[in-house]
Amino acid sequence: MNRTKKLLTLMAGASVLPFVYTAPALAQDESADDSNRDVIIVTTRKREESLQTVPVAVSVFTTDDIESARITDVEDIALLTPGFTFAPLFGGGASTPVIRGQSTTIGEPNVGFFIDGVYQSSRTIMDSLLGDSIERVEVAKGPQSALYGRNTFAGAVNFVTKEPSNEFEGTLELTAGKSGHFDGRANISGPIIEDSLYFRLGGRFFRRDGYFTNELTGDDLDDRQTYVISGAITATPAPNFEATLRVGYEDTDDGDDPLRFAMNNAAPANPTPAPLPDALQLFVGEVPNEQTGFAVTPGFVDRENLTTSLSMNWEVADGYTITSITGFNDFNNEFATDNDYEARSIRFSSGRTAQEEFSQELRITSPGDQRFRWMLGGYYYDLSLENNLNDLFVDGAASLAVTLSPTPLAGLLPLGAINTTNESTESFAVFGQLEYDITDRIGFAFDGRWTTEEKTALAIDTNPITMVQSTFQETANFDNFVPRFTLDYQATDDVFLYASAAKAVKTGGFNVVTVAGAILDSERTYNPETSWNYELGAKTTLADGRVRLNLAAFYTDWSDQIVRALGATFAVLNANAGETSVKGVEAELFANLADGLDFTGGFAYTDSEYDSYTFGALAGLGVNPVLDGTRLQFVSEYTANASLQYSRPVTNDFDWTSRFDISYQSDQSIVQTADAFVGDATTINLRTGIENDRYALFVWVENLTEEDSAVTGAFIPNQATRFDTAASLAIMGPPVGFQAFNGLVTSRNPRIWGVTARLKF
Repeated sequence: MNRTKKLLTLMAGASVLPFVYTAPALAQDESADDSNRDVIIVTTRKREESLQTVPVAVSVFTTDDIESARITDVEDIALLTPGFTFAPLFGGGASTPVIRGQSTTIGEPNVGFFIDGVYQSSRTIMDSLLGDSIERVEVAKGPQSALYGRNTFAGAVNFVTKEPSNEFEGTLELTAGKSGHFDGRANISGPIIEDSLYFRLGGRFFRRDGYFTNELTGDDLDDRQTYVISGAITATPAPNFEATLRVGYEDTDDGDDPLRFAMNNAAPANPTPAPLPDALQLFVGEVPNEQTGFAVTPGFVDRENLTTSLSMNWEVADGYTITSITGFNDFNNEFATDNDYEARSIRFSSGRTAQEEFSQELRITSPGDQRFRWMLGGYYYDLSLENNLNDLFVDGAASLAVTLSPTPLAGLLPLGAINTTNESTESFAVFGQLEYDITDRIGFAFDGRWTTEEKTALAIDTNPITMVQSTFQETANFDNFVPRFTLDYQATDDVFLYASAAKAVKTGGFNVVTVAGAILDSERTYNPETSWNYELGAKTTLADGRVRLNLAAFYTDWSDQIVRALGATFAVLNANAGETSVKGVEAELFANLADGLDFTGGFAYTDSEYDSYTFGALAGLGVNPVLDGTRLQFVSEYTANASLQYSRPVTNDFDWTSRFDISYQSDQSIVQTADAFVGDATTINLRTGIENDRYALFVWVENLTEEDSAVTGAFIPNQATRFDTAASLAIMGPPVGFQAFNGLVTSRNPRIWGVTARLKF
């Protein structure tokens, strides 16, 4: 703990050097002079704008940033973005991105992910994209509902892929490292028909052995394997028209995850009648980061994901542009998990998810050099989702479940589930933006989006013993309008100020799947959540463009937050809380300290808590149900990062380049009562090697100091302890108290290292 506090102090002090922009976005045009060499263009508001004059807090990661920092997944991006945390729940199968403290504990995310403007509802696609096919990643903080729509309640992350080029070029990169780590990437681009038809083709193959051992089998626990193929074709049949077709395919085969239950140590209560004794219902304190003791029946994840998009831009008369973006995604995932997470054969879960998405956006944009500018668009989205789940007791546990099924004790040992759900979402929206330059230095913008959405659910639950089926079927409609108001002021050529107020809405839905208990009719639906968000920001450029300092302060007033709750029979549900508020400040900065020496960093303070929320089911566990003033889950009060990159010539042909990255996140609650938490985490990554325009050879190490805090966790039913409770009564053994939930903790990977060689042509 003292070590991390010292590191945070050093980082905060270094950041004053001056304060650095979070992503080390270096020169985009090598021929530009020093005064404008760091101009970064973003498309956060669906038109090209300078990062330093867009009235939104945006962190940008370019191809060079991804390469120099060895960014391989969204977790790496979060570590380098103040105010952004990422909780890979259940090893990543239910990853939860959190921007500005607006966390979600269940259901659809509050952060929307996009590939070239196409919404991606599958969180599993995130990590596989970060390779040679990415031009940049834009992290827009604060609600982006007016222009982006779906699930951008707290922010949006847009992956922008590289355009095919008119000249032949390519990259070959090979990485080898600890635990059989191998990562091979290849990318080639060039003309098919010069000046009118171009292509880009890329591929990646990644595999590694496990970092942890399955002590039941003696084999690796968490081995990984993924390959990705991506391609794009761009056609420019006329000077004012361009069309790009993009296709990406991912195939992943993974083993289990390093997950273990932390045994409860507090809140003795007896939620079931005698003769059961009191049982501990909470874990209080920092959960352990276990590195051994994983012993499970081997499971797997087998995932396939196809993403496609067709974007067309037609510049009509006088600079007006018509844009069409069509997207189609096909996602399939099969899994098997020993979900008692121990060596005994008690409960095993398997299932399959099949999902298809279609989206169509059409918009017209006025010229960007006029005093009055506007945009008008329409959006259609269709989602079809099928889930099949078998979550059952096995071996002797199944026999006990059959024995108890007709008795009052059955409630202690839920029989599991055979569940099939079909869900669909159909959404239509009209959106637009009006901008007006009141004076040469003062501007005003109004964004708005009206959405109508229909959700349908069909759930069939089958009793695994009697095979009796029950059916739930329902349709719900949601309409909303979300505005955003922005006022900006170009105080000087180097100081840009802005203020904004934005409304965000995330639609409600249905509770259809649970393995912890039955869902009552009154618990089947939940309502939309709504927030008003207020932000003040400043973007400054200093020292002739060598320094950028960006600051933001924000406040969020959040109503009917969608949270994780317990039903009457301990079913895990989506429900609505009362009032929630979030406030905080952020600072991001880039500084070119000397020739070849760049310093980057950032800092964020986030205060996120329930103002009015009573979690009634907690009273039955002997826990205070009033959570007013309790902080939200998966939110770090403080986040900070700093990077130092130095490059100098060592021969006439090669430069020596080294990079040091340090990231800090303060502790995060992993349960709604905020009693259990993962500790402060400080990670250090190093990279050094030689490179020129064509060749590069680097050695690297990640998690240098082997941070010993766990990554994240979630409280779910522990099937092993429930089995022990029921068995103690059924076989007349010593009675064991009933524990409703335990914390399932994700362990942190150890220090890893490797070597990367790259060839560009």
